Amino acid sequence: MCGRYVLSDTEVVEKKFKTKVPASYNIAPSQNVLVLKPNPEMIKWSYSPKWKEDMNLINCRHETLLEKPSFRGSMRCVFVANGWIEWQRLENEKKPFFHSIKNELIYFAGIYNLTSGCAVVTCQSTQRIAQVHHRQPLLLEEKQIGEWLSGKHQVERKKDDLVDFYEISKQINSPKNNNSQLLEQI
Repeated sequence: MCGRYVLSDTEVVEKKFKTKVPASYNIAPSQNVLVLKPNPEMIKWSYSPKWKEDMNLINCRHETLLEKPSFRGSMRCVFVANGWIEWQRLENEKKPFFHSIKNELIYFAGIYNLTSGCAVVTCQSTQRIAQVHHRQPLLLEEKQIGEWLSGKHQVERKKDDLVDFYEISKQINSPKNNNSQLLEQI
């Protein structure tokens, strides 16, 4: 599951997509987020099907995307990020970990509709990433963006092995906290 993510490299985003976004180190559900569809646009990170407006889903499983009634009629989008945060559940605590690919923007497959907002498409984590959590965003290479947006469902997962991760401060737990120190390794 992907419940928080980071978009901090705003100069690269502006240069690549001709759009300005504020840097954020703790993007949380219900915030307006940058997605490509295919043009850059800010939409709410919270998806509800047309027939139930208050579901507020933030993720959907790639494996069941085409089957679940909640996602029928959804359209494709792509989230732009520098990384994501996932929590490792231990017996009595949850530890946050920051996942990223060094010096690269990351693209998550996503869905949206016109009446609510968007959700991150997730997949089974790689064996290494599963040390933290069993789900992760479905990562796209830049050249796969057009294929995803045009409806191709099968995605070759080439970026997964490039992901590094490390533990970060629990201050990330509050969406009110939003600064680069949140991503410092502990």
